[in-house]
Amino acid sequence: GSGGTPGTPLSLTPLPQKDGNGKLGLVEFNVLWNRIRNYLSIFRKFDLDKSGSISAYELRLALEAAGYRLNKRLHELLITRYAEPDLALDFDSFVCCLVRLETMF
Repeated sequence: GSGGTPGTPLSLTPLPQKDGNGKLGLVEFNVLWNRIRNYLSIFRKFDLDKSGSISAYELRLALEAAGYRLNKRLHELLITRYAEPDLALDFDSFVCCLVRLETMF
């Protein structure tokens, strides 16, 4: 997807860190793992055709399920930033989009 750079971890910047040492301890890993599992559950629920990507419309539904009610302009900005030219997002891009929203709200 266009949401991240190949070979970099899912740009998960807002990780809760206990000691700020920049390393991912067991507690932080567990928090991160649970977030990713939750994202995957939402992604699978709204990947209605099971294609491995979600459409712009499915993204809106998925983001609402994740607790984000966005106005049309912000939704369009996210599509522009994270979607492929066919306006679909793969799971990596979906995660990057959600992480970005978490840092904004």
